[in-house]
Amino acid sequence: MIAKDFYNIIDTELDILLVKYREDKFLKKHRSAINNQKSYVLLIWFLEFYGRISNYSNFITDGDNDSSCDIVFDNINNQGDKVFYVVQSKWNNADNSEKETDKDEILKALNDFETILRGEKRNINEKLKIKLEELDNHLKANGEVKFIFLSLSQYFGGADENINSFRNNDNKTKFEIIDINRIKIDYIDRVYKKIEPINPLESYQNPEENPVSIEIVQKNGNIKIEKPFEAYMFLLRPKSIYNLFKKYGFALFYKNVRNPLLQSQFNEDIEKTANENPAYFWYYNNGITAITYLLPVIGKKAENIELTGLQIINGAQTVYSIYRAYESASPTKRIQMDSEALITLRLLKSGGKDFDLNVTRYTNSQNPVNDRDFCANDDIQVMLQNSSYQTKIWYEKRRDEFRETPKDIKKIPNFVFANVYLAYHLQDPVSVLKNNTQNAKTNKDLNFISHKEHKEGLYEKVFNKETSYENMLCAFYVFNSIDEITPFSYQDTFKTNIYHLLALFKVAFTKYLRAKYGDKINVNKHIIKIYEKDEKEIIIKTFKFLNQFVEKQVEVVNNEEKTTERMLKFLFTLAHYEKIKDSLEDVEISISDIEGIVLEKDEEIVEGEKNSNNIIEDE
Repeated sequence: MIAKDFYNIIDTELDILLVKYREDKFLKKHRSAINNQKSYVLLIWFLEFYGRISNYSNFITDGDNDSSCDIVFDNINNQGDKVFYVVQSKWNNADNSEKETDKDEILKALNDFETILRGEKRNINEKLKIKLEELDNHLKANGEVKFIFLSLSQYFGGADENINSFRNNDNKTKFEIIDINRIKIDYIDRVYKKIEPINPLESYQNPEENPVSIEIVQKNGNIKIEKPFEAYMFLLRPKSIYNLFKKYGFALFYKNVRNPLLQSQFNEDIEKTANENPAYFWYYNNGITAITYLLPVIGKKAENIELTGLQIINGAQTVYSIYRAYESASPTKRIQMDSEALITLRLLKSGGKDFDLNVTRYTNSQNPVNDRDFCANDDIQVMLQNSSYQTKIWYEKRRDEFRETPKDIKKIPNFVFANVYLAYHLQDPVSVLKNNTQNAKTNKDLNFISHKEHKEGLYEKVFNKETSYENMLCAFYVFNSIDEITPFSYQDTFKTNIYHLLALFKVAFTKYLRAKYGDKINVNKHIIKIYEKDEKEIIIKTFKFLNQFVEKQVEVVNNEEKTTERMLKFLFTLAHYEKIKDSLEDVEISISDIEGIVLEKDEEIVEGEKNSNNIIEDE
């Protein structure tokens, strides 16, 4: 989803707010000034989306003569501390949404924020004056303040030096830019993945780094396991679960294979049991499994324990559903829930990466969890997915994580990207083929992305600091181009053959492009450009050229063998493949060699007959 497409989604929601709040005094006064109106409703949208705050009139402090410092308000965070927030919004038109945020706008905001900190803000309305006085007293009491610059343009770090200087002036002063790309990631999380994004109006502690206190139920005793790893099993009340999530939020599930869904039938059933039949909860629910780096000795009379490095690795849906049920319950209902409902907690001492991963894997085995899900939280996987949001091809790092997608967006699993990238960009189709063949024999549905400990080290070969989504997208576009048409010869082996042709395609197409445009041509960018302009005929012609070239080379390798046997050697034997690749690299390819290829009717791309989701099913 390119920036302008996402901008249009948000702008439509702003237009809805303009209609909804058309009687607002500020909007009525600035009826003819669309920039002022849109900046104003952008603040309303921000409060509703992130803060779940609908009574915006108590927060927005704009006055008749004010041009900035649009929101000043205080909030109690999940640690029980008061934090002040100062938010300034900058609405942009659709064209500017694709541009970098003007550095001067950020510097102007920083200057305005510094003026507030010094208590020197002048010519302000009475409402803002009162809030700034409260902020000043809060700062004098060693309170924390967070400044947010909200913009519907893209920030690429141009003012980082100035921002760091602002932050370093006071450890109690925070600053964050919420640009259109950050909003897009959070919007996709909530709307299309159905999970809760990180809230910039909250501050969660990290349970992996901070001591975590939990109130436990000991009247029924506990079970202790001594070897090979220490573990306890005991009971919790809903209140303990509620307090745990309220303080640490989704950081509790960083090592889980999934975040809890905001809403699902499974969650609704858990909430319903907790509310309507709390006494039955323990009987109906499997409980929670957690690991901790340091497991204390727990006495028989202990009611509160302190843990270090806590992570919930199974039971995210249970935790979140109990939190929601308890949050919405009346005081009387909470008392009933705590007196009747019990939740089992299996608490394990971490046994190292392999042990923790296997516990996560097997405790989630009753749910539809895929092997590749266990890599989904890797930084490289998150980076690739976030980069994909700039395009119409979204990178799926966890199976079924997108509950919905916009109508013009295609979601492609990361193992598809990994295969085509390894074959095309890294020029290693033999490894792809061997992997997929071995997985087929062992009845696995995935390849090397399913486990990092692959004996060939392919995960690290594909996913490292050199990996970029642009190169992966290019490889996928080439792959998808050929998949959209009727296969060439050797149809029985075509799905296997295509990875070898992908690798050879890069060699041949690079020669063609340099012959036509010179050595400075960026091959991958050019492929992306022509594919997205639906000018894929030259890609198909190159594939046909390669198909003919390979047929001739296979015949040359050994005339005494049958065609099928020679093709299998080409596919599975590295030496045979490399001979053909070396022959291709020695060939001079002219412009006419490619452009002169004639396509048959069944080799022409017929839009709508196939789409990229078909290749996922065929893998």
